[in-house]
Parts: sequence; C-alpha cells; structure tokens
Amino acid sequence: MINLSAKKGISILFMLAVCAHSNFAQPERPQNIYRVTVNSRYVIENGERTSKYFAINQQFSDSLGRLHTEIDFDWETHYPKNYRWHYFNGLQKVKTDFFINEKLSRIEEFTYNNNRLASLTQYAVSENDTSFIVKEVYTYDSNNRIVKAEGYNIKEKKGYRAKLKYDEHGNEIYRKVKGKRLTPADSIIFLEKIIEYDSLSRISKEVITINTANKTSKTKIFAYTYTDEGKIAERRIMDSSGKLQKREELTHRKDGRIQQKKIFDENDNLIDHLAWRYEIYKTSDRRHRTFE
Repeated sequence: MINLSAKKGISILFMLAVCAHSNFAQPERPQNIYRVTVNSRYVIENGERTSKYFAINQQFSDSLGRLHTEIDFDWETHYPKNYRWHYFNGLQKVKTDFFINEKLSRIEEFTYNNNRLASLTQYAVSENDTSFIVKEVYTYDSNNRIVKAEGYNIKEKKGYRAKLKYDEHGNEIYRKVKGKRLTPADSIIFLEKIIEYDSLSRISKEVITINTANKTSKTKIFAYTYTDEGKIAERRIMDSSGKLQKREELTHRKDGRIQQKKIFDENDNLIDHLAWRYEIYKTSDRRHRTFE
C-alpha cells in the first residue's frame, strides 16, 4: 500500500540510480534482472495488528546480487525521502551516496587490497560544500579479520587508532579507540561483548557494552533461541540488570530469508509487526513483477 506520489518517487529514484551506476566500471555486467526486497510495517491498534500496512524500506539488487539502491519511506507520509546509492567495480562496492530528505548528505568511498577492504573515506555534503570527515585504514590478521583501524584527517595525520579482538568463534568481543583528534564515524570508542554459546556453537546470550565519544555508555543483554534450521526464532532485549525491555519473534521462509518479525514490549503487548516480500523484475522499467 503505497500512495501515488511515493510510487512516482520510487520510479524516479530507480531510474536515476540505474543511470548513475552505469558510469562506474562493471567488468561483470549484470543481466537485465532486478531483485527487490520490500519491508513493510503493519498498523497496530490497541495492541493488535490491523490489515493496513505500508512499505518502510525497499532494496534493489541486480542479477549478480549487488545491492545498488536502498530506499526508506517516511512512516507518516509514506514518501521516500531517505535513500542510499551503492556503486560497484565488479563485485566490490566502491562508493555509497547517502541522501537525507532527498538531499545528498554524506559520501563513503572504499578501496581494496587483495580483495579485502583497505580503507573507508567519509565526506559530509551540504548545499555549498563537501568536507572531509575521516579516512579509516584497516589491518588484518591471518584469518582476514580486522585487528586494527586507524583514522586520518585530510592532511593524512593520524587522529585515532582502534584495536579489535575476537573470540575463538570469530566474533568481535573487544574494541578500544585511542586518540583525541578524530573519532570514528560510528562514535564508538569502546566496545565489549561477553558471549555465551549453546552446544551447537550458536550465540545464546551476549552482554554488550558500548561507550561513545559523546560520553554515553550503555549495556544491553541479548538472549536468543533458534529454529531447528538454525535461524533465530526469538530475541530478548534486556537492560544491564536483566530486566526485559523488548521481545522479538521471527519467522523465516523455507529458503532461510526472513518473512516476518513481531515486536513486543516488556508486558508482552504487540508494538510492531514487520513483513518482507521478495520480487523479481526482468526488465529495467519494472513493469513485470514475479514473486519469489
């Protein structure tokens, strides 16, 4: 259920994105097939799901699986005001444009070395200027995990250094950032995870503490249960004392992709219900739709 102005906006965004992407080198050319993932939200009234729903996000991928366009819809107006365009060289993403309220607000550029992400450079964009934010350069261990990230300013002077640690399952459990000249784009200067696993080496519980550059500190606890196929069936979100804040129920399709998510508050009242739909368009004008 999308109003006509929203549909028009989507079509314009889609065509602009296709034209923009054609300007980048594409050694592996996609076929003229587009996959669209639609994430919708149901209207909730008095703790019950109604039959009304509206799209809140769409993702467009090509036949090579490259996600080139993401669109976020305003919940009140259902208009696509925020979106992201991803550009590729072959299968590697080399650039992302971020649009907020239909205006370009941020640019991210990526470089690679030996098929690994070597650096991420971020720029802030205003109506009259584009300003450098930070360039982050990565160092890997023998298991291809990032163990060090260094941030540089526009004069290539180091502003911070982050060290990362992982557990035996390959999950990040520690990150600490040192430096006062710059802060990472996500503002995280300290991260710690205490992870518990079940007998099948799946995460059953994790306690996550995050400190940010603006002096905030939060600790949350997450507990998981799984389906027989190994997909997350339920996620419980608690505060640092273990008090339940939210509970999520997830269902998946036979192919493993997510189908629905129900979110309940601490009193088990339904507060949100999300659904996913998967479509295929075999022509760029998106006139012929097939449901997966």
